[in-house]
Amino acid sequence: MRSGSIVPSIAKNLKKKCLAMAAGIVTTGVILRAFGEYMRKFKRFPPRGLRFRSLLVLAGALILVAALAPAAKADLIAYFNFEDSFNHGPPDFTSDVVGAPDFNPGGGVVLTTITTDYNSGEAMANHPGIGLNRSAGDIDVPPLTPNLDVELVNPANNNNRHFDFNVFSSQGFYQDMTLSFAVKSQTGGFTNVTVQYSINGGSTWTTFGTATIPTDSTPHVNSFSVPAGANNAPNLAFRFFFTGGTGTSTHTQYTAFDNLQLTGTIVPEPPTVAAGLLGVLGLCWHQRRRLIRSVRFWRT
Repeated sequence: MRSGSIVPSIAKNLKKKCLAMAAGIVTTGVILRAFGEYMRKFKRFPPRGLRFRSLLVLAGALILVAALAPAAKADLIAYFNFEDSFNHGPPDFTSDVVGAPDFNPGGGVVLTTITTDYNSGEAMANHPGIGLNRSAGDIDVPPLTPNLDVELVNPANNNNRHFDFNVFSSQGFYQDMTLSFAVKSQTGGFTNVTVQYSINGGSTWTTFGTATIPTDSTPHVNSFSVPAGANNAPNLAFRFFFTGGTGTSTHTQYTAFDNLQLTGTIVPEPPTVAAGLLGVLGLCWHQRRRLIRSVRFWRT
């Protein structure tokens, strides 16, 4: 046999043996390189900074999940203190809110407006206002503001005139609500108040409370628990109206109301929660390899 035919055969056998050896035995790679092969590279663990960054990502994801969970939080939803007007001027029927344009820390979270069919010019701002039922943190107090309420004259010709406001929701739902306001009346003024809610933006109304108003000019607070039927309604609205008035003077304050509050619990809408949770899951899936490698490193 020719010697030249033996060398390729030996080389072939050596190549097979070297490739079959454990990666830890061939350390220099000389034999493999001689036959056109390369050394296996050991997997490197991620740098320490990446491991800790992965932990921070995981911690942030868990915090975000907790923040987006539908945890109940009692809050002031809508608040009217009727202060942004002047004595005998048109009533301030815009709600006070925590953010712009009021920046009132005692305001609500919904910017809304009261609408009414009370006879024009017969519901007006009046000084002094009623001090009851002010919200905690309300900074609109005398002498910074004129201390106003809403006075109602000529009640005999305004029975059943209503005052409406909505709390339409695009980012959250309202539950376990209470509607309250301060009121006072004198002889000839209104003797009863009725409150209603609507879950279709005011197309139909449901009565959920009535109360008697004393006519001795003593201020007091009327408070009404809103039924569960109003919970989670995105097109929620409220209405109140007065009855029993007999006075006809247009210059006498027969009845006044002030400091209207709608309180309750604000719960994020399911789509908002779902979107947040999907974002967290996507973030965790993106970081899964780093997290797995970090766990393996700690176990070794």
